[in-house]
Amino acid sequence: MARSQRRGRLGALALAMFCGSMCFVPAPRAQAQSTRSEAEVASAAVALAALTPSEAWAKGGQWGPLEGKLSSLVHPTMMSLFFFTMLYTGFLGWQWRQTRTIGADLSSLRKQLPKDEDPEKESAATKSLKEQISQLDAERKELVKEGYKDKHYTISSFILGGGIFFTTYGVFNTWFRAEKLFPGPHLFAGAAIVVIWAISAALVPFMEKGNDSARNAHIALNGVNVLLFAWQLPTGFEIAQKVWGLDIPWV
Repeated sequence: MARSQRRGRLGALALAMFCGSMCFVPAPRAQAQSTRSEAEVASAAVALAALTPSEAWAKGGQWGPLEGKLSSLVHPTMMSLFFFTMLYTGFLGWQWRQTRTIGADLSSLRKQLPKDEDPEKESAATKSLKEQISQLDAERKELVKEGYKDKHYTISSFILGGGIFFTTYGVFNTWFRAEKLFPGPHLFAGAAIVVIWAISAALVPFMEKGNDSARNAHIALNGVNVLLFAWQLPTGFEIAQKVWGLDIPWV
């Protein structure tokens, strides 16, 4: 009798547990609706991500402030300054060339002075020659006083280091912001400018040894560089305007 009662209690308990578990299982239709709802939410999230421009992710993007508008405007601002600095450096280089050529002219004129002529009986040609020497010597002293050689060397070194750095910075910033580069005249001309900077700097040791071919090549290369720079200023300004109009955070 006791065993029968115990079996009855165990059966009732098993039946209660079965019914309870069935109460927590959703109906097939409700489960299908829940699955459909989750799928719709996931699809909407994917569609929203596709419609959102990648530039808008800059604030919380992988590269942080490097993707921002402020960072993107560093390259165009600095390269504009470098262009005008290049023009000034070209002026300094030309003035140093004048200093050097005047020295050569003075040496040539001094060789033309007669050695045995009596100073009290100088001819008109000798007096004219001495006046030219005096005038050129005074001009050369003024040029040397300005220190064009040292200024040209110092500012050119700044352009070489800073120009290469900020050109590379612009390339990386484009990648940070758009995750791709945009091949075209601006990119290729910029690469050519950097290469010409490097070649011009490599000619300096030969120039200091008096190699006129290296000097002429240095001047010609930098002339081409200025033209390339001027050619790409409008495209750079156009790109800067597009960056300015992007709906991205400043930092």
